[in-house]
Amino acid sequence: MLRKEEGKILKSITDFMGEGVQITENPKSLERKEEEFFCNLLEAITTLDERTLQLLEIGIDLTLYEDPLHHIIEGLIYKYYGQVKAQIIMWWVLSYPEKEKGKNLTLRLNDGKEHIINTPKQLYRVLKKIKI
Repeated sequence: MLRKEEGKILKSITDFMGEGVQITENPKSLERKEEEFFCNLLEAITTLDERTLQLLEIGIDLTLYEDPLHHIIEGLIYKYYGQVKAQIIMWWVLSYPEKEKGKNLTLRLNDGKEHIINTPKQLYRVLKKIKI
């Protein structure tokens, strides 16, 4: 099987490796992609919220238009991350404006330890510690 991509001819991996070869991605690579996805998701959500607040300040209210999109995003977060982690994520998103005012966002887990989570990456690492 030959494919053309950007002027190059690419051969199927089975031509090189043979039939029945299975290729799996490195677990570290998968973890890095998961973290990158999570950080991009939270950055997009906070950017949308900031934009909405800026528009409200100048008298433009698009909340009726944006609410269904926010419900979809929130629903997918609950579906993908589960109830407990999703609640923490939504708390962080809603608390994000406080961080912008210079306050640290701190989360205390059941083990009594407090974690400062001012960035999506910090939140991701704390969520990884939660075993459910």
